[in-house]
Amino acid sequence: MLKVVIIDDEPKIRRGLKSLVEKVRLDMEVVGEAEDGEMALEVAKKTLPDILLVDICMPFLNGLQFIEQVNSILQDCIIIVITGHDEFSYAHKAIKLQVFDYLLKPVFEDQLENVLKRAAQQLLNSRLQNHYLNWTNQETKKHLPLLREAFCKDWVNGQLSEEYIRSQLAFLELDLSPVSGMIALKVAGQYTRGQLLKDWERELLVFSIENICVELLEPWQPYIIFHDRVDNLIAITPLLNPSDWYELSAALQQVIEQHLEQVVIVAQRPLVDLLSGVSSVYNELTLELNRKVSYTPAVLLSQKHIEANYYKEDFSLQNLAEIIKISPTYLSRLLKNEIGVSFVEYLTQVRIEKAIQMMGDPTIKLYEVAEKVGYSNQHYFSNTFKKVVGLSPAEYRKKGNWR
Repeated sequence: MLKVVIIDDEPKIRRGLKSLVEKVRLDMEVVGEAEDGEMALEVAKKTLPDILLVDICMPFLNGLQFIEQVNSILQDCIIIVITGHDEFSYAHKAIKLQVFDYLLKPVFEDQLENVLKRAAQQLLNSRLQNHYLNWTNQETKKHLPLLREAFCKDWVNGQLSEEYIRSQLAFLELDLSPVSGMIALKVAGQYTRGQLLKDWERELLVFSIENICVELLEPWQPYIIFHDRVDNLIAITPLLNPSDWYELSAALQQVIEQHLEQVVIVAQRPLVDLLSGVSSVYNELTLELNRKVSYTPAVLLSQKHIEANYYKEDFSLQNLAEIIKISPTYLSRLLKNEIGVSFVEYLTQVRIEKAIQMMGDPTIKLYEVAEKVGYSNQHYFSNTFKKVVGLSPAEYRKKGNWR
């Protein structure tokens, strides 16, 4: 039943309007009356009516002033102005206040019945629409994780326009830092007795890895995390501190391997363009992951140990072979055959990559960078860096090429 409140300073008119409302039998009930605008505000707050019948000329707070104030209290209420003043200025002001209709006194039964029928229909239509919108919003929120996952998969595959990407990021409430980077993570399998065993249930493994990553990424807000079409985990995070960001992938790798006993491969790149650049960076990272996952277990473990021990100045092929428990000669041949470079060349590549990452932090001096990547002699570090990169460390940092 719809609730009606009548506001008029004349008791006789209030009684007449109440009688008419009851007479037209439109499933409506008069739940309150008021003789001035101030009293009407209190009645409206208390009863929350669906329809207001409002006289314009009332003491203390006239009808138009009352309507201005009540509009901020009742968002879904039909207001019908009833007055004896047949003046355009009143009608014009009432229309500006978005009243439903404007009736002149005396009000006849058929007039009131007609306007109340239309008011009831509009309320029904409005509430049906609101119900549908609420349902749509609830369904959207319920399926938001799936919608985000589907969007991100299309995004990294380069299937979307920049305009569409921008609109979907807003619609799906996906926030990104202007300076961001992408991390790609792939599980190669379980390493036991020198063999890679893919014996985990895929869905359980994917779920477990994502939970671990979500926990570790908590300080890296705002971030996006999802799985691509082949179950690689992809994360886009802020890249405000380059040194810490490059360490993040190592932390992800270490924790996953420790908890799930899986061999994990990680690759990462800064994002220069958050919209059009995502797809190209994603392709670079997945190519790197796929290349690495094709290596034998010994080579995979060698890479991991080199990347974990690169900072040790005396780290050698002999040290690595002892860790892997195979002969240095055989390990050297494996590295050359599969990754195309010798142990020393690969160690140098890792050290230079790490140096470049550290150079993104202007607070770290170049001699400190050299020491942190295993070079006690800064001159030797500079020569090696220039041989690999083509520029000295100082020139490279000055050009701002670390990203």
